[in-house]
Amino acid sequence: MWLMGGLKPDHKTIAEFRRRNKAVLKNVLKTCARLCIRLGLIAGNTLFVDGSKVRANASIKNTWTKEKCKRALEKIDTRIEAILSECDAVDEYEESQDSLVKMRKELNNKKVLKAKVETILQELKEENKKSINTTDSECTRISGLQGSHAGYSLQNVVDEKHGLIVNSDVVSENIEDEKTCDTSNYCFFHGPTSQFHWDNRPGTCKTQQLLVTLF
Repeated sequence: MWLMGGLKPDHKTIAEFRRRNKAVLKNVLKTCARLCIRLGLIAGNTLFVDGSKVRANASIKNTWTKEKCKRALEKIDTRIEAILSECDAVDEYEESQDSLVKMRKELNNKKVLKAKVETILQELKEENKKSINTTDSECTRISGLQGSHAGYSLQNVVDEKHGLIVNSDVVSENIEDEKTCDTSNYCFFHGPTSQFHWDNRPGTCKTQQLLVTLF
C-alpha cells in the first residue's frame, strides 16, 4: 500500500495487470531467483512442488467438453426435427396463429444455439483442449472437497534451504498427481541436478531429477 501511494486496486485490476504483464512479471521472478542463487540463498539441491486450487469467477455450467457438445447437438437436432414436424402439421390452417409464430421463433433460437455449440466444438478440436468455459476461456474444471467448479491450479516451487519460492505459475490444468505434473515448466536452475518432492511426498513426482539451465 505504501509503495502504491495509498491506492487500493480491486481484484479485477490486479488480475488484468497480471494478465497483460505476465512475461515481465515472470522475468522479475527469474531475476530475483538468479540473485538469490548468487547470494547462496537458494541451493537448488532439494525443491518442493505444491499446488493450490483457486476458484474462477465463472460457472461450471459454462464449461464445455467435446462430449457435452455432442450431447447438446443431438438434443438440439432432435428438437429441431420435432418443431419442423409440428410446423408442417399446422401450416395449412394456422398460418397466422400464435402457436405457429412461437414454434418458428423457437426454431430460430435452436438454430442459433446449434451454431454456437458447433463453434465451441470446433475450437476444442482445433486447439486440442479438453474443455472450454464460455465465461472465462482460461479456466478449467477443478475437482476438490467441495465438488467440481471452474478454476485454476496455482503451482509453487520452493527451495529447501530457506523456503524461498523459486517459481510460481497459474495454469489451466487440473493437476492432481505425478501423471499430470511436469516440473520442468516450473524450475529454472543453473547448477547441479535437483531432487524434487511433490506435495512434500518424496518419490512421487514424475520427474525425479532434472538438470535445468537458467542462463
